[in-house]
Amino acid sequence: MTTILIAVLFFLQLLTFYFLIILNTKLAKFKDLEKKQERLMSEMDDTISVYLTEMKDENDRLIKELQNVSSSDIAATRVQQTVSNEPQQEQATSPSEQVLKNDSPLSLDKDARIYVPKNIVANAYSRQQQTTATAASSPTPLKVEQKEQVKELTIEQQALNLAKQGKSTEEIAKQLQKGKTEIELLLKFHH
Repeated sequence: MTTILIAVLFFLQLLTFYFLIILNTKLAKFKDLEKKQERLMSEMDDTISVYLTEMKDENDRLIKELQNVSSSDIAATRVQQTVSNEPQQEQATSPSEQVLKNDSPLSLDKDARIYVPKNIVANAYSRQQQTTATAASSPTPLKVEQKEQVKELTIEQQALNLAKQGKSTEEIAKQLQKGKTEIELLLKFHH
């Protein structure tokens, strides 16, 4: 009887060790998963911060470009605005009322701000795009045909195809005319 009891206890002890090993492996897998999650979160934080800094740099570059717009363009648009606004003002008020309005603090606030017309901003932006486009090598006829075929695909599909071809994120960003971090994010989310 005691031999049977010892055998049963031995079997139960082996079964207990087996369950402990299984629980330990599951706990190890959970810890690995947790470490991967933390690493992924830190990578995403880094990527987003880099993306935000690049956006800030690009915005600063746009502001500098807008400041470099010749003052003659701004003066010409001001003259056009005043010429178009004068007939409306003359019909609405007398000349003495116009002088009073020009001396009011509201007109000073309006004149203190310089509004840049949309066409000047668009020209500055297009010039910036042209300078980045001319910095890249001029495309060969094969590349032009490839670009026409690539335009049919979405940007995500284009980025994934170029990544499959073995191109770096910088090359993909230049070819698609997108930010490097934007391409990195696209590729990370699709892998």
